[in-house]
Amino acid sequence: EYKSYLRMPKICVNEIKAKKVSFTFHIHTGCFFPQLNTTRKWNDGSLLLTINPGSNNESRKISLKAHLPQDTEGYVQYDYWLPDTVGEPKLLMIDLISKAHDVSKDALYIREICIEVGRKIYRFPVRNYIYPHNPVFGNPSQPRAGCLPHLLVRAGAGSLRSQEHELYLLSARDKEMEYYKKIVPWGYFKDGPTYPGHIDISNYDKLPRFAKFKEAKLKSFDYLSNQSAFIATKLVVSGLAERAVCQGKADLTKDFSQYLDLFKSIASKFKWEKKMVDDTIAIAEKFGDDFEFGRQLLAGSDSWWIKKVKQLDARWNRAPRVSTAHLSGLNLEEAISKGLIYEVNYHEQLDGILDGGKSSKILTGESQTWFVCLADCLLFLDVDRIRPVLIRLEHKNGGEEPSFWMPPTKATETMNFESDDALRWLLAKMYFKCAETQVYAICSHYTRGHAINEVFAVSLFRNLSSSHPIHRLLHPHLTGIIAVNVQARDVLIKAFGGFLSVGDKTRQMISHTMDNFKYDDLIIPLWFEERDTLDLPGYWLKEDALKLWQAILEYVSSIVKLTYANDTYVVTDTEMQGFCREIVEYGFIPFPDSCGFPKALHSVTGVTELLTAIIFNVSVYHAAVNFQAVKYYGFVPGAPCCVTKPPPKQGERVTVKRILQTLPPQEIAQVVMVMAYNLANFSPIEKFLLEDPSRGRQGLEAEAMLVGDKQVKCLRRFQVSMSQIRDDIRSRNANLTIPYDVISPDEVPITTQT
Repeated sequence: EYKSYLRMPKICVNEIKAKKVSFTFHIHTGCFFPQLNTTRKWNDGSLLLTINPGSNNESRKISLKAHLPQDTEGYVQYDYWLPDTVGEPKLLMIDLISKAHDVSKDALYIREICIEVGRKIYRFPVRNYIYPHNPVFGNPSQPRAGCLPHLLVRAGAGSLRSQEHELYLLSARDKEMEYYKKIVPWGYFKDGPTYPGHIDISNYDKLPRFAKFKEAKLKSFDYLSNQSAFIATKLVVSGLAERAVCQGKADLTKDFSQYLDLFKSIASKFKWEKKMVDDTIAIAEKFGDDFEFGRQLLAGSDSWWIKKVKQLDARWNRAPRVSTAHLSGLNLEEAISKGLIYEVNYHEQLDGILDGGKSSKILTGESQTWFVCLADCLLFLDVDRIRPVLIRLEHKNGGEEPSFWMPPTKATETMNFESDDALRWLLAKMYFKCAETQVYAICSHYTRGHAINEVFAVSLFRNLSSSHPIHRLLHPHLTGIIAVNVQARDVLIKAFGGFLSVGDKTRQMISHTMDNFKYDDLIIPLWFEERDTLDLPGYWLKEDALKLWQAILEYVSSIVKLTYANDTYVVTDTEMQGFCREIVEYGFIPFPDSCGFPKALHSVTGVTELLTAIIFNVSVYHAAVNFQAVKYYGFVPGAPCCVTKPPPKQGERVTVKRILQTLPPQEIAQVVMVMAYNLANFSPIEKFLLEDPSRGRQGLEAEAMLVGDKQVKCLRRFQVSMSQIRDDIRSRNANLTIPYDVISPDEVPITTQT
């Protein structure tokens, strides 16, 4: 949208002799809401702009009255004549005055303001909300309605505090940070298991406006939440009533295919996206296949944990010998020495976590709780694919001895299990996948993909001025995480925990995860190197993640080098040191050695590594664990969210009935299907590492605050790298039966907000 308004301000007596210069203001407001058909306008007052406020050359307050786009992106243009004494626009103060006397008013989202003077354009990246104040009461001196009283924006590429030599620029910077520290306080849980630092606001409605979702995201989230709540209420109640009449869940569930039919029915009823549904069905139809089991550990939603075995530890001492028939004629020691044995273990994350607790009783109306089973798996690299050869299960809460399970000598057909050996092996794999689901949901997804990222976001807004180039680098990547975490703590974790075997113990599991988490875990090349999986074939997560890490590293490095001429600038940058210090002293202080995060930054290299780790974790890592949820957890027998019986004892006879009685009731399965689908959906206003105009997807450039000429060139080089990685992934996927594209740059949101 475009409108031009010509204004001639009143001329003060002391300006009569000053030469007049034309100033053209380009005001970009509103957000990209692809689903809206109309454009709502903000028109109940005036936008006030002051150039270089607080300086000797401060301009008059320029009042701009117009209908400003509010719900969708748009822009208006104003032309003004101002005295040349104003000089170069370095700082812009933005106020909003409302003529309405409503108790509650709409805040206006401003993306950017550009000032054109002569042939030069000064860009002021805003990316923030401003709340209109009533002129009767004057401009508030304190934040109001979750917004700063006014916005102070530095022009161009931004600057370090040490580079500002004019008092009014330093004063504006300090005032802004004073406001932010008031509205973004650190918080902690005062009782129960430890938890990373987070914003000290538990009610979404009380969050600062900039930290909340944009309106389109809210509408989408509310719709999906209401859909989930509707299904949960209706199906759990009706399902429990039906089971009470039938006196037994097994009477209702005859075979595994009923769970797949259930998924298809729900998908059809709510018109779920066809590709997601088709992928889920294709994977479900391979249920029971050992090579598919192995593939999912390399390309599923939680594919980070696999590692090469160099020597078996004491957990495996009592295991039976693995048949050479399962190891292509080798014994286990020979296979290990040749580097062909890999391991995924979940005993470390689940050790000490009790069985489900009260929540499972509330949900089912019965006396049993969900059972937590520690599980580990050894896998054999068979040419270029891996398959499981030994599973260890332990119901430690029941004080039972661990049991060990091997595949049957004769391979089984998918979804057709007739022999006792095949059923025992299937049940063992299901217990292992149930353990994976607990680790996935609480450790991999929520703790590392959400809770850790909030620490970075809170510290960013409290310590790095919006004038700081690193704030502008990180801002698009850390917007949204605070809002989604507040909602998750208030709703999702409480609700979803009830459908997991860990039940009431989600906080305990988060604390347990953080006790074992360390900063080096965020350095992706180190992660794969330490697990010795760099040469593991078919490990597409590793292949794509390393390429993306390198591209992000080069992008971040280019911006950091523009910001810091040498290491001395890093050491003397009080804002960056404050950002780093609060991550340690407030974010991770409850945990051993603050999880190994650096307490101070001493070099350009150190800054580059930390920022690369943050951007990768909030974008690529989160996408990897989030957006395949329905594909791998939508078919509940393939990855049970909870189990209603402890694992079988060694040698116990296993029947189909025993397995079906172990699976969660169908009404619980239905809720989990819906929640998994909701998690796997993109927000309607999502921005991606790489744009895709054919699907109406905007890229990082649409949200970036890096507006300096050299910064823009760095950003565009990054986009070229993203395009190349996308093309490489597409070429590879053309030869795969089940493509792996979850972290293709055009599928990776720039931030964590789902």
